[in-house]
Amino acid sequence: MAQAPDRSIPDIDFTLEFPYTRTTGPIIGPFLTGLRDGRILGTRVGDRVICPPVEYDPSDGSTVGPENLVEVGPAGVVEGWTWVAQPTSKHPFEHPFAFAQIKLDGADTTLLHAVDAGSIDAMSTGMRVVVRYNAERLGAVTDVHFVPGDQAPEAPTVEADAEPVGITEHVIGVRIREPLQPHRKRFLEGLLDKKIIGQRSPADGKVHVPSRGYDATNRVAMTDADDVEVAGKGTVTSFTEITPIQYHGQTETEPYIRCSVLLDGADTTIGGVDIRDIPIDEFKVGLRLQIVWRDSISFDDEDNRGYGLNEGVYERWERTGEPDVDPELVKEHNF
Repeated sequence: MAQAPDRSIPDIDFTLEFPYTRTTGPIIGPFLTGLRDGRILGTRVGDRVICPPVEYDPSDGSTVGPENLVEVGPAGVVEGWTWVAQPTSKHPFEHPFAFAQIKLDGADTTLLHAVDAGSIDAMSTGMRVVVRYNAERLGAVTDVHFVPGDQAPEAPTVEADAEPVGITEHVIGVRIREPLQPHRKRFLEGLLDKKIIGQRSPADGKVHVPSRGYDATNRVAMTDADDVEVAGKGTVTSFTEITPIQYHGQTETEPYIRCSVLLDGADTTIGGVDIRDIPIDEFKVGLRLQIVWRDSISFDDEDNRGYGLNEGVYERWERTGEPDVDPELVKEHNF
């Protein structure tokens, strides 16, 4: 007997990332170059040595020049720490480790960095740690980590013609996890059955699709008792022609339409409906459309703030063949 298709809808879990590139400047540049080349640098500011180095005196804001750079470490003392039991993709190790505030020998401030201690029992405030250099170094703070002990490592070998680090590149990211709200989960479960579920406000009877779980106008919460099914067809209330900007990796090449549709039985529109099968010069406000469902429904990048239907749900939207609706009748839904 064939297995039933998986109808589970996972909670929201995605990573938002973007690249970040910047010049390093007269202090951070030598600091990163030093990490690549086997040295840790701080800045002498008055009677203190600050590591990581700073470009400005924190007490009065005066400029600190590269002539104030001094070498510190390579060992130091842990002044505080926390254990990372479940590392993420952004952490330097795939196994548990510690983040520690390390006061390097010769420095008066602490450097926050990773300690590969092996186990939480090996970590303690006051313990000695020493730097270890990665075999491959790019001129970044992640070129090094620390381990328990005092024995200094051999200085890494560096290509004789290696340029100073003048540019640093990172991928900045944050992982976002949250459970689906009950009304949102019911909406997605309805799509699996090729049904569009809205909610009728108990305050004024208007049907919201997709619902936010509350009527924002009347400030009234809605529950599963307010769920109603609306039709898979409706009227175009607004649209725009999109001409994709061409760049490396772009998959969209031809102009297409993105529109909003007021479904029959609803009082709010669904947005972000992409139309690729109707000529642009034939498209208009008031056009009647109906959804053509995919045989296999899938959800991509769903969240609790969705306002439309993604293309994992429908193959296309097509004309119903019904007469157009007078645009004056839907003008209050223009977006």
